[in-house]
Amino acid sequence: MLHDPNQKGTLGEISVIKNLCAKGYDVFQAVSNSSRVDLIVLCDGVPIRIQVKSTYSKNGVVTAYTRKTCLNPEYNYTYSEEDFDVLAVYVIDRDLVGYLPSHEILTNKSMVKLRLEETKNGQKKGIRYIADYVSFEKALKGHTQNLQSGQAES
Repeated sequence: MLHDPNQKGTLGEISVIKNLCAKGYDVFQAVSNSSRVDLIVLCDGVPIRIQVKSTYSKNGVVTAYTRKTCLNPEYNYTYSEEDFDVLAVYVIDRDLVGYLPSHEILTNKSMVKLRLEETKNGQKKGIRYIADYVSFEKALKGHTQNLQSGQAES
């Protein structure tokens, strides 16, 4: 298990890059560690900003925090919808990537929880499964529709 946040972040970025390149996308990586965007992907010439969070699952659940945490607390930051378009969650112990649209997860939330498997009590309401978020294209739907209608800023 990796404990160094920089190693976890690097592993997540590499995994997301590999996943997106295998799907035929052009992917660009931030050089600076202080950027609020880790990757940029071109979709039909439109840049899509991606923030990557790397985590381990625990008891069938993945938790991704919607804040940037650094070893130096001076650089900690809570993200907003203006910072990125898609949150890519890399589950290290499952080698799995999920893509969530920023507008769906950043509204008054400090974290997002995704289940890897069914709940033991059979609960369905309010449960998010990572299997529903493995499609990058699905995460883009709301964003690209806003771009096509002229509602989003570039």
